[in-house]
Amino acid sequence: MKSVAPTAPVGADHSGAAHEAAGGLAGLAGGLACIAIGLFVVRYASQHYTVGETARMGPGFFPVVLGWVLTGLGGLIALLSLRRAVQALEPPPWRPRALAAVLAAVVVFALLVERSGLVPATLALTLVATAAERPYRWRRSIVLGLALALLAWLIFTVGLQMTLPAFAFAWPFGG
Repeated sequence: MKSVAPTAPVGADHSGAAHEAAGGLAGLAGGLACIAIGLFVVRYASQHYTVGETARMGPGFFPVVLGWVLTGLGGLIALLSLRRAVQALEPPPWRPRALAAVLAAVVVFALLVERSGLVPATLALTLVATAAERPYRWRRSIVLGLALALLAWLIFTVGLQMTLPAFAFAWPFGG
């Protein structure tokens, strides 16, 4: 009888780097949990029991020492896991077009928000920022811009009642 090895789901990442990074992040979370539990034990035992000294230990001495040991081990686990996760990850590729598009979008928003209003400035910000995509999709960018403009208007003008006008048409570079 022939055994069949289980297969991974379609689209699953089989690379070692992704597995190493995921393991490192899981270890980081476990280490941080150990730190939190250890510090809780130290604080609780210190406040509710007499700790004493090394020569004359009280009932809280052993829990406090164990809490500090757990905190130290958690810190070690977290640091080693973080190092492993960072080493496994590759830096993102350098994309100057994306950087330029995002910076230009912020400048366009800053120039337009007071003179044309929140809605047009948000729409312009989205259209300029999405220029980083290849290929540029006009319809998708316009729909996203309109949705974000509506959401910004609902949050800032309606919800928070900021005195930022939705529409205020004036030439953006002059009075």
